[in-house]
Amino acid sequence: MKITFPLKYQLRMYFSRLEKRQGACSQIFTDNDKHILLWDFDNTPIGEIEQSLITVQQIYNLPPIYIISSSPYSYHAYCFTARPFREVIHILSAIPQVDLYYLRLGMVRGYYTLRITPRQNDTFQLVKKLPSNIPNEINPLEITLNEYWTINKGTKGGKNA
Repeated sequence: MKITFPLKYQLRMYFSRLEKRQGACSQIFTDNDKHILLWDFDNTPIGEIEQSLITVQQIYNLPPIYIISSSPYSYHAYCFTARPFREVIHILSAIPQVDLYYLRLGMVRGYYTLRITPRQNDTFQLVKKLPSNIPNEINPLEITLNEYWTINKGTKGGKNA
């Protein structure tokens, strides 16, 4: 439903089916002021993502970065470091291919979340580990998980994303 007012304002309401998801949260449970690095990429060639992540990894002295295929043409990247939130924003935004909606939403909420439950017939698969001489600062098995509701069913323009 769309209502237009004479002063060029609109009021829009949507009804959509919500779906429950589970996600990895950037905020570290034992230290709320620290976050791990989580990136979300959509419709970007893996080579571009890899090159950008390697550059950021070298500049910020990051531990290994794990690139995961989350759905066709979409990737997530995880780095198990512990950084203040402002620095996390700076590091994530240094990657030009990062999903801007994801980046903006995390800034507003004060933490980032990456979906870890598959949509439809998608499966998560490790694509590449970017090695580092710096060890992980956080045990990957101890990251914070959360549940959330979303209207995103995993389709963009009629294709799975």
